[in-house]
Amino acid sequence: MSNLDLIIVGAGMAGLCAARTAVELGLNVLVLEKGIQAGGTTGLSDGIFNSCDPARQFPIDVHDSPEKHFLDILEYGHGKGHPELIKKYTYGATEALNWLEHIGFKFERGVTQEPGTLYPRSHKPIYGNGESYINFLLSHLNSLSCTISYGSNVVGFKKDDSQPLSVVFERGKNTIELTPRFGVILCAGGFCASNRLVSTNFNLLSGSEYLGSPLCDGGVLTSAMDIGAESVHMSYFELSVGDSAIEQLLLNPAEFILVNAEGRRFCREDLEFSSLCEAVLRQSGHCASILYFGSGNDSANRPQKIEDRFSNALAQYRKACEIKSDEAFGKNPFYLKKVGYVTKTAVLAPKIMASLGGLNVNEFANVLDRNRQPIKGLFAAGEIVGGIFGEACSFGDNLASAAVFARVAVREALKI
Repeated sequence: MSNLDLIIVGAGMAGLCAARTAVELGLNVLVLEKGIQAGGTTGLSDGIFNSCDPARQFPIDVHDSPEKHFLDILEYGHGKGHPELIKKYTYGATEALNWLEHIGFKFERGVTQEPGTLYPRSHKPIYGNGESYINFLLSHLNSLSCTISYGSNVVGFKKDDSQPLSVVFERGKNTIELTPRFGVILCAGGFCASNRLVSTNFNLLSGSEYLGSPLCDGGVLTSAMDIGAESVHMSYFELSVGDSAIEQLLLNPAEFILVNAEGRRFCREDLEFSSLCEAVLRQSGHCASILYFGSGNDSANRPQKIEDRFSNALAQYRKACEIKSDEAFGKNPFYLKKVGYVTKTAVLAPKIMASLGGLNVNEFANVLDRNRQPIKGLFAAGEIVGGIFGEACSFGDNLASAAVFARVAVREALKI
């Protein structure tokens, strides 16, 4: 491709937002996508996009702001997120939302408060879920100035401070090296599909099911690290139970206990979700059984016979509820309420949704080296970036931040 201005690695939300932004600015763009089609993890997502939006929020008496969004993210991530990155995201999210709508993408007219979000600022696509962004952006990239090369696997980079950064990739039997004028934007997703990388950074998750794209194997991430890029927060992951019915059972800690394969309780059930998952992962088989209590007064909540191995744990918990003291694990007495029948049982096995660690970047999406200095011509956006959210991320923030930093990266590449 002659007169190549920009190479974008990955054709998910971040990559396609970057490509569309670059085309709008008149650049010649090459998108390298490892798979045979675009989408990545975005295509598998629910499509929630978090952003302040006065036009939708004020009419329903929701008084939101980028500052409130900033504080919510900082709190939800236990203060571990990078303040400058969070600020760049929360102040840029409304602009990214408006940009998508300006070019024709359709969101529902209202906002919602999704599970795992702290405020009603979630926007849903009218047509479909995460794949709707991919289909829409692809339809708006029918331009001679943008080429998407599928089946192109990036295997390395060549860095020389006196020359622009080069990308080495394989396509079919060919190995190709290209050097764009303005830089390279990495949007290749996380590393959760690599059990080696997952287990190296958080051994308890070794062998856990991953719900995202199998192409998110960390290959581009490690190639960037090979030329000196720094990684951050690699042990932080977004977890899920992978089943909305089980998620409902976990909403009220007064209504269930967790028992392991030996039939014993092993933690207080009023832990926050990530800590609860970690406690489960420490058990044999990396799973636990949920014993859910109900009144037994209707057909939906009939008593269920439980396995004998759970009887002792249930009896001990009933006694703790009677005396309002969980001496074994310290569950808040507020949740120690009279236990009825066990009406449901289910297996809780935490699954991986996304990695929250990855390349260290600054607020301009520059990838930083191990001396915390920008690597000339190298930028990143989306799940390949680490350090934004800290230990946890609300639904909808990952997708929106991918769009924000993708657009930031293009502008920074051009110094606009």
